Formats: sequence, C-alpha cells, structure tokens
Amino acid sequence: MKFLFLLMLSLLSEPLFAQGLSNWWVRTGAFEAGKNRSLHGPAENMRVLEFDLGSLPLPITEQAEAVANAPDRVTLTLIEKGKVVFNKRSHLVSDSNLVVSYSMAKSLTSMMVGYAMCEGYIKALDDKVAQYVPELEGTAYGQSSIKNILNMASGANASGAHGEPYWGLTADLRDQKTSYLQNLLKYKDPQTRLFQKVKPGDAFDYKNLDTATLLFVIEKATKRPFDEWYEQTLVKGAGLEKTSAWQLDKDNRAVAHGLFFATPNDWIRLALHSLDAYKGRAGPCLQDFMQQAVKDTVRIYNNQEYSLYGYQFWTGSTGMNNQVFWMRGYGGQHIGVDPVTERIVVAASTDRGPAVFNLFRNWIKWAP
Repeated sequence: MKFLFLLMLSLLSEPLFAQGLSNWWVRTGAFEAGKNRSLHGPAENMRVLEFDLGSLPLPITEQAEAVANAPDRVTLTLIEKGKVVFNKRSHLVSDSNLVVSYSMAKSLTSMMVGYAMCEGYIKALDDKVAQYVPELEGTAYGQSSIKNILNMASGANASGAHGEPYWGLTADLRDQKTSYLQNLLKYKDPQTRLFQKVKPGDAFDYKNLDTATLLFVIEKATKRPFDEWYEQTLVKGAGLEKTSAWQLDKDNRAVAHGLFFATPNDWIRLALHSLDAYKGRAGPCLQDFMQQAVKDTVRIYNNQEYSLYGYQFWTGSTGMNNQVFWMRGYGGQHIGVDPVTERIVVAASTDRGPAVFNLFRNWIKWAP
C-alpha cells in the first residue's frame, strides 16, 4: 500500500510542482520543462546594480532574515532608493538560474502595452480589442476595450482556479499541446450571472486568457512578435545583464500570462525599472501609463491583502498607501513597489503565505 501511495504521489506531483511548490521547480525546473522557448540576450547597456547592505533598521533586518531563512524561500531582496539593502538566496540558487515568474509576467505584459501606446502603435486604451485583433471579432475579448482586458474585466467565460479555464492549461501551453488562439476561440462567450450576460468592464474576474489577449494586441499593433517587442522594450529599458526567456505555446507565441524567466539580479532590474517608469525616469508617457495602471482599478472582493486591481497590477494593499503596487505569481513570487518611499521587495518562493507582504508593510511604515 505504501508503494502504491508513493506511486500515485509521483504521478500527481508534476502539476503541483508546476504551480511553484518546489524550490527546484521555481529556480530551475519550470524553465527546463518547456518544450520550446525564446531566449533573449542581455541589453547593450546593462544597468549596474548598487548595494548598501547593512543599512536596514535592526527590527526590519531581523524580520527579513526570518523570512529569507524559511525553507520555502528561494530569493529575497529589499531595495531602497535604487540600492539593494538586503539580498539573500537559497544556497542552491546561482547567478545564472532562470527563476520562473508565474503571473508576475502579467505585469510585464502590461508594461509592454504601455510601451506600445507610448510609441503610437496603440491609439487609446478605450479602443476595442477587435480593432487590433480581427480574429477576436464577435468574442467577449474582441468586444472588450484594451482597458477592460488590462483590468481583468473582459467578462469572458474563461475563469477558474488560478485563472485557468481548465486545470492544466498553462502546462498544456508549455508542452505545446495547445495554443492561446485555440483557447481564446474556445472560451469566447461572455459569462452568465443571474441569467444575464456579463458585459466587458462589469467586474474583476481573474483570467489568464485576458492576458493572452494583450499579447495579440501587442503583436497586431506593433507588427512584431511579442518576444521581439519584449527585447526592444523591457530588456533595453531595464538594462538586463543575462539571458532571459519566455516559454512558447503550440503556435510559438510566448506564454505571456505566466511563463517568463530571468536571473535573480535581472528580476531586481525589472523591479527597479517598474519604479523608474512610475516616477518618470523612463519618460513622461510611460509614467502616465504606470500611474494610470495603479489608479484606474476595479474592485476585488474577499481578498485580505488587496482590494483593487489595476492594469495587471495588484493594488489597494491593506495597511499601505494607495500608490503601492504589486506583481504577484502563484506559489509565492512577489515584487512590491512603494513609489512614496522608493522601497521595493523582490521575492521568489514556494510559500503563498503573507510573510513577504507583512515584511514589506512593516518596512515601508518605518521612517526613513
């Protein structure tokens, strides 16, 4: 009986690990599992990271050490005013490990929409998706505005556990068993609630296929593959140092909602770039987009940590100021940014608990 139990556990473990429940999976396994991926080299002008280790107040240092030393932690970094003030990793993590994003990739995709708008490829966020993606004409996604999609408010009947319309969609995309377009056309109809169809913009409903829609908007608007646009925008803007990657679906399109990979230090650079964009250090247009991404929100109910959702960013953080925004990925991937204090937390983990959130809340309340 014990043998049968272990056999069943091994058969079930892959989809569980694929959701970030293993240290090895987060730092290495998720990348290695992909059937095909696009690899992207470093930026021509790499951002040099600055360090000021040892400058944290003792109570915050002690809390950070406790969080970092938990067995489920992969990386933990704290940044203040552009300088890394705390940086600790599992001893198994190297500078070259490509750490998985899971749904933090949604926020990166949003920023790429901002770049497309700032360069004139997208005219307005109120434009209907079908104006850019005629393949989605007549679907809930096509009838939505780009802003509706950014807010996770397409109204499409494609939601489920962790944003999946069926359990295992992300794994099927990774294994190139299916494509985004197949699923967008399969789950194209609006939801029905209380015998009425849900209209675009009516309510927040977390869906991976909403982010997939943004990929198509970017590709059609810019007339470039999504991963090429990523190189021209985020790789360059963040000044990435090493190779990064996207897993590709059956049609060789990036799995934009959740399978992006970067090294620990390049995750720090991407976090810094999101703050720079918000503060105007990446240009006034991108600043307008990022600030709107945090202010133009829809209400979230029954969530203890976040009450609002912006343009693929989590906001309305309990006990924090209203400018704080988060990138979040299943299994404990976090980037939290406070533009007021210019403090940032970057964490990779296998723990979905509140430890990182509570650490950041306590730290940003600490007087500079």
